[in-house]
Amino acid sequence: MSSFSFLSGCGGGTESVPSGTASGTVKVNGKALAECHINFVSSTTGTGVYADLQADGSYELPNAVPAGDYRVYFTSAGLGDAPPSESGNPELKDVLSEVPQKFQSEQSTDLQAVIKEGANSFDFDLKP
Repeated sequence: MSSFSFLSGCGGGTESVPSGTASGTVKVNGKALAECHINFVSSTTGTGVYADLQADGSYELPNAVPAGDYRVYFTSAGLGDAPPSESGNPELKDVLSEVPQKFQSEQSTDLQAVIKEGANSFDFDLKP
């Protein structure tokens, strides 16, 4: 597990920033969502991380991230941060066709996750 640390301004010591991991499952109206990315973006720092959704809708963030509040949204694999409507590739759009539009952008999502120190589990069942 990775940890993040910063040098403090006094005395040259180090201060460890609490970090945590996240895993869980994603469904749309009870059906597993697969072949896309789940994105976690910090509400305070703007930094983010993503994970691939597996065939059963499960995911696990690849590294520990700083503890805090995160917005959660979904993108097609290969799109990065661009919502599917900005992609010219119709196959990429189809992957998210059942995901409500509001969950496909950092700006419009209302999904939140509070990552705490240690292991965290977040299961989402997306509904319109």
